[in-house]
Amino acid sequence: MTLFQIIMLLAAGFFAYQVYMYIQNMDDETEPVFMQKSEEIEMQPTPDMLIEEADRAYMDGQIEEAQRRLEEIVARFPDFAEGMNKLAFVLAKQGDKHGAEKYYKASLQLEDDDMTHNALAVLLVSSERFEEAEDHYKKALEIDENYEVTWFNYANLMLRLQREEEAKEMYKKALEISPEFEQAKEELEKLS
Repeated sequence: MTLFQIIMLLAAGFFAYQVYMYIQNMDDETEPVFMQKSEEIEMQPTPDMLIEEADRAYMDGQIEEAQRRLEEIVARFPDFAEGMNKLAFVLAKQGDKHGAEKYYKASLQLEDDDMTHNALAVLLVSSERFEEAEDHYKKALEIDENYEVTWFNYANLMLRLQREEEAKEMYKKALEISPEFEQAKEELEKLS
């Protein structure tokens, strides 16, 4: 037997002994370390999983619980626009316009999205900040001009500003996109 073969035999024996000792000292209830780590990874909730929980809480009428979960999402995932957007929505529903505006704007910094511009515009209209609201309706339409709700909401703003002809055209545009949009039909009939 060569010296190299003797060294390899000793190394194999050493590793075999280490495995034997490990097996002898294992607790039947303790999982191997690699199993523990994979379970830890699997148990970490994703932002989407947390959003689903918050949505369920909101739908069940647990508004404070939904807000708490959304605040957790925003804290843990600060680059997740949907979490900020939904938190803004919940805050607005609870009357916290300042908080809602803050999170809508933060959401827009992460993702320029027509629905968020639309929601922020509605919030600004409720605070009688009409020029800012109009800017957000315009941005929403630049992103998606085929969303009838934006046209409808923008038309409502035009009515508040006593710009009836523009409102009529916007209601018509909403109805071109969605002919069964009853609210738009009703508002247009009032103006005719």
